[in-house]
Amino acid sequence: MKKAIIAVVALLAAAGISIGAFLAVKSKSETETKNNETSLADNVLFDIDSASINKVEITNSDGSYTIELEDEKWVLTENTGTSFDVNQVTVQGLCTFISSLTADTNYGELTEENKTTYGLDDPYTVTVSDGKDSHTLYIGSKSPTGEYYYGYTAEKEKVYAIRSVDANSILTTRLSLKDNNFIPYKDTEIIGLELVRDGMQVYELNYDTENHIWKLPDKYEMLTVDQTKVSNVVTLITRLSAEEMLPENDDDITTYGFDKPTAEFVVKSSDGTSKTLLFSRYGQNADTYTHVYNQEAKQVEVYFASDLDFIDKRPIDFVMKTVECADMYTVSEFEIISEAVNEKFTVNASEGWAECRGTRIDLTNAELNGYFENFFDLFAYISIVDIGVDMQPELKDPMFTAKYVNSDGSSSQVDFVSAGSGGLCFVFVDGEYTGTLTSNQFIYGNDSVSAAFELLCRQANIK
Repeated sequence: MKKAIIAVVALLAAAGISIGAFLAVKSKSETETKNNETSLADNVLFDIDSASINKVEITNSDGSYTIELEDEKWVLTENTGTSFDVNQVTVQGLCTFISSLTADTNYGELTEENKTTYGLDDPYTVTVSDGKDSHTLYIGSKSPTGEYYYGYTAEKEKVYAIRSVDANSILTTRLSLKDNNFIPYKDTEIIGLELVRDGMQVYELNYDTENHIWKLPDKYEMLTVDQTKVSNVVTLITRLSAEEMLPENDDDITTYGFDKPTAEFVVKSSDGTSKTLLFSRYGQNADTYTHVYNQEAKQVEVYFASDLDFIDKRPIDFVMKTVECADMYTVSEFEIISEAVNEKFTVNASEGWAECRGTRIDLTNAELNGYFENFFDLFAYISIVDIGVDMQPELKDPMFTAKYVNSDGSSSQVDFVSAGSGGLCFVFVDGEYTGTLTSNQFIYGNDSVSAAFELLCRQANIK
């Protein structure tokens, strides 16, 4: 009995020791957890709603900048040096990263000695605010391994280790704050484009806001602007961004050849502002890269030359190259006059026939219809190869004339006058010079009107 009592007492004692040990371990674990939670919470530098930030103030080695949100766009309101358009992506990225910034660890209290040790005696400074509260971050040197930057906040004066990937999205320079887009306008805001080369205007395009079309100057009024081609240029320039932004230099305009630019390009906006850009094909890599000088921002940027082909365009590149002079289905009569062919036709394409020299041509016959269309289209559709609106040719001794009478009684006439050597003709419509030139190949050669007419005569048995 005595032995049993002793055993029970021993068991109880052992249990007490185990419970005590468990409680001690539990208490230690809870303390460590609490300390870890406190440490983690201490490493949370900011917890801000990034969407509420409407002002960013930056001081870096380049100077000081105040950037504010106006009408959902970041705008530079105060700065060191020349004003510039703000890179929206850079500032928005800064706001996003700083709003939930958490450090990996800290190195204790911020002292004057630590400031010097960690490069925080002359830090990069950024302050974000929502109009009520402000939050300031100071960033110093990068760690020897490059994994971290050292920093502290106005609210927590300890030295923190901030991951480089986070810090790099908050650190900015004057160049990274600058908008690197080719122009600051949306495509819907652009109302004018002008290109100048060698001091002479090459082309000018203006948007007619009432009729919603692009137009060339009045002297090109007989030409039809290809709206798609202009829109393609507008779309391109509103999506272009610089491959490189070069450091500012007062001598930039001469350093990169902008004193004798390859071209000057002006973009006009509906808000009344405009941007003037100078282009220079400068240096050994001029075939690959083109330097661009933004006069308003006094900034030199580098772009792929292949993206800037609009500075090599001419008015002809923005007009419809094929002009319809007559429609086979609305013409009732036509006559062609040239050295090789002088013929009159009566046509009723809707009823499926045409007539020449008293011979009826059955246009319901697919093969004959093909021969007739090929013949008719050679002079009814003009392929423009050049524009010469400033020339003043005379309507004299035309090489080829086409006269049309339409089923509604209206009539028209197209004359082709030799432009001299080079195989080109001036095009006249109803006695007025159109400002265009076409090749005379449709008059002569294997694919000429005369060759097509001879083939039609054989197939339709025209005598």
